[in-house]
Amino acid sequence: MTIEQGGPATAMEPDTEARIFEAALRVFARKGRDGARMQEIADEAGIHRPLLHYYFRTKQQLYEAVARRMFQQFMETFDAPPGGVGFADTLRAFIDHYVDTVYAHQSMAMWMVAENMAGNPLLGEMLAEAFATEGSPQREMEQAIQRSIQVGEIRPVDPKQLMLTIVSGCVFFFVALPTVKMMNPLARDDFEAFVEQRKAHLFEVLYHGLVKREVSNA
Repeated sequence: MTIEQGGPATAMEPDTEARIFEAALRVFARKGRDGARMQEIADEAGIHRPLLHYYFRTKQQLYEAVARRMFQQFMETFDAPPGGVGFADTLRAFIDHYVDTVYAHQSMAMWMVAENMAGNPLLGEMLAEAFATEGSPQREMEQAIQRSIQVGEIRPVDPKQLMLTIVSGCVFFFVALPTVKMMNPLARDDFEAFVEQRKAHLFEVLYHGLVKREVSNA
């Protein structure tokens, strides 16, 4: 890692790097950028604060390095939706993989929420870059929606609005988990089963709300 990428000028030991980044992500997710403290991050990582400052002189430097690294790792876990298949298979694959990815990176999802609540622009900048990058899963999915509309497989909708609806449905129940568990006993008793049920429900509601249906004159 180099200082130009938002990190320290000196390379870190891999174990120390992982501990710092994982600890910082958890603290930033809980407290946000402004509420997090370097001492708390050092304590979470199990290191002395001077060592943390040796690698990252300021909280902002650490914040930007962690944000970009974790966002990149988060995005790399996505598979682009399959091409050359019907919209049903594309939508199902996207929902399944998005939910599974958030499930495996729940601290990242909480950090995203904290970013939005605080009004910080960094997440928006990174997401905009992802959606503008040719070949990214988000870009591929948006293009798949546009193609499906053009060939008449689904009714005309705003692709960006639909993407927002899909992603919101995949993420919200993780960030509102205490409420979800109170409302749905399965989420409390067997969360893994609930996640699978949720993926199936999202697909059914979204897909059948999008496909064109014949209107009966009867």
